[in-house]
Amino acid sequence: MRDAQAPARSEEAAADPVQPVRLAPLKDDLSPEKRALAEDLRQIFLTLGISVRRYAARRHLDASTVTRYLSGRVPPWDFVAGLVTDVQEAQKPLTSEAEAGLRELHRTALKSNRHSSETQELTDRLAEADHEVRRITTRERALAEILMDREGRLARVRGWCRNLEAQIEEQLLAHQAEVALWRGEYARLEEECGDLQEQVIYLQEALAVTRAELIAAEDRCHRLESRLDTLQELGAQQAGNDERPSIVAMLEEADRRSSVPELVRTVGDLEQRTRRAIASELVRSASQSRTVEEVAGLLSGLQQAGFDAHARAALPTMVVVRSVDDTGALARELIREGLEEYVLVLVQASVKFHEPADIAAFAHALHLADLAVYAEGLLAAVAVVRPVADVVSTAAMLVPGELDSAVVTALSAAGAQRGVADLVTLSIALREACLAEFADAVQLAAAAQQSAADVAEFIHSLSRHGLTQDAETVFDATQNRSVGHLIPLVLALRDDRVWSVLSRAATSRWSDEIAVLISELYMTGRHQLSTKLLLQTIADRPDPQVRELARALDGMAPGSEAALQAAVRSLSPDDAAQLLIRMDAYGLPEQAETVFRCAVHDELAGQAGQFLATLVRKKSRYGDQYELCQHARGMTPSTLAPLLLAIESASLTGHLDAVIRTYCTDCPIVDVVLLAKRLAAEKLLVMRANSVFGKILEHMVQTRSIADLSGLVSAFQSAGLDVHAKRLAEQALRTHGRRFRDMLTTEQTKHEQKVMSRAFWRPLPEARRRGRSA
Repeated sequence: MRDAQAPARSEEAAADPVQPVRLAPLKDDLSPEKRALAEDLRQIFLTLGISVRRYAARRHLDASTVTRYLSGRVPPWDFVAGLVTDVQEAQKPLTSEAEAGLRELHRTALKSNRHSSETQELTDRLAEADHEVRRITTRERALAEILMDREGRLARVRGWCRNLEAQIEEQLLAHQAEVALWRGEYARLEEECGDLQEQVIYLQEALAVTRAELIAAEDRCHRLESRLDTLQELGAQQAGNDERPSIVAMLEEADRRSSVPELVRTVGDLEQRTRRAIASELVRSASQSRTVEEVAGLLSGLQQAGFDAHARAALPTMVVVRSVDDTGALARELIREGLEEYVLVLVQASVKFHEPADIAAFAHALHLADLAVYAEGLLAAVAVVRPVADVVSTAAMLVPGELDSAVVTALSAAGAQRGVADLVTLSIALREACLAEFADAVQLAAAAQQSAADVAEFIHSLSRHGLTQDAETVFDATQNRSVGHLIPLVLALRDDRVWSVLSRAATSRWSDEIAVLISELYMTGRHQLSTKLLLQTIADRPDPQVRELARALDGMAPGSEAALQAAVRSLSPDDAAQLLIRMDAYGLPEQAETVFRCAVHDELAGQAGQFLATLVRKKSRYGDQYELCQHARGMTPSTLAPLLLAIESASLTGHLDAVIRTYCTDCPIVDVVLLAKRLAAEKLLVMRANSVFGKILEHMVQTRSIADLSGLVSAFQSAGLDVHAKRLAEQALRTHGRRFRDMLTTEQTKHEQKVMSRAFWRPLPEARRRGRSA
């Protein structure tokens, strides 16, 4: 057997200028864990393209030691780490998932040898302890340097402070005389300010009288203009407008004895004469001096007469001038008259002009007048638009009392509408004023209604100001909102709270909501969080809910297949096998198929082999020979090759023979050629690929006809696989003897022309055409 294969190897070496690195065969008595580790180490070592002796010289090791490590003996992790580093330097780095899987394989292999496992564990612990000592030593040096720097700066700053104290003392002594002089000047200016204030009051009164005289003069001018126009148009006719009273007399009469209907008629007369400003002034003047009942009647009459603007203009002045009790009584009278919109004007004016004490009194008056809705509206507006200090003062004046619920509602409105900075200040102020209930209302409203970005900033600001418990309350409450809020919340959070949100969602949300979270996290590039949430949900939920989750994921992008593929890439082979078993147990065959395909085709051969070995050990149907054969029936040669290599890596000889027998018994010759070409392309798994190909050839020789075998030899030669063709020819010749040799000769010469045939001597078509033309 060896003599027959030797020419094949020499011819392959001659055809391929890059000689493959030859490694010693693996030991037959290796455990599956050690075999899987050795296969991956050999696969990684072959990427360097150098011999064992050269690598041993590079790493200052004995060549036999390196050979034993690559042949199945479990090496220390330093050797594996050095090999990974050399591969990275050769610009063929491993992915982080592959390196983590290699680490897991190394630990698994060590566990099979208790002494080596304990030694490696102690070595790892010693390395970690040494790393910790070096880290602490570095930090100690850095802290010592920083301490020395800070001590020097402290000494300099203290010197500057002493110099400044001396300068301040000198300046204080120098300016004491000037301070005394300026104090006297201040007393003189204060006295002068009082005199000027009295003059301002006197001038304001004189200005008011002058404005009244100006109104009267304008009215007289208007009347004279009207009379002049009338005289010009009608000649000698006299106008009846000479006896109209002046505006000043009209205002005085309105303040004294005019009835409400007369005031309404007067306003209408002024409106017709385009004296709207005078009409508004008349209404304001009457509203300030009349009783509440008369004012309510006047406003009602104006509203019915269509002079709503004058009534609204008078209400803010009343809020400023009249007492809070009068304003409350007026609100009650307006409600009786059916003028609710005027009560809203009073509330708006109170929010704008009243001090906190008056606001609290007005709210209480509205409550006593059975106008609780307007009291709540007043307090809510104050909580939203007034400064934080006014909000806290108003709330402090109303509690404890009958308006506690109204204050809670108002502060909830503030929590929903005010900015984050105001909310933090308001929370601190309410806590300091011993109004914890209202602070809770503000924070819960913010958590329930503010945007996700604002809630995240609010939580961060509360923590930064020392309100850790308040931040936790807001964080806990905001997670009760819809999934549409949780997604931007996760993207906005800046600390370890992200997984807390997702972990809580995995245990408390509906399956379709979790599917939305997984999809959105995946589409926004948070694949690790998406995978972790998916695995957590699968682990915690019962079978029906997991099936609902899979159906929901399939109805949105990117689907359950992409999510499961990302999950498998992050799992160890054993965990991936457990996931497949769980998917199969939940009645999700498509998802189980996705896990199987990803674990077998997208991983290293050693890890894929461990995955299959775990399935067999757990007695999963996906590890059964029949299931693997059914799986292989629908595969193409390019996808079947990784499966065969994984089965070979797991040392599942019976499974490998069954799959080869199922696929190669009646498949077309071209598929066998493509499969061989795919195995030949495995430069990192040359020995394993040769072993699989040998089993394929053995099966083909034993089961296929002589005609198929001769055709396969020709197909190998046409595909450039001369070594494979020679290997098949030698093995078929030993099995079938002369019959195969004659069939192969016939197959290879059937297209050649014989010397004695008429076709051989027949002239070519071009020669015949040239002869005819001549």
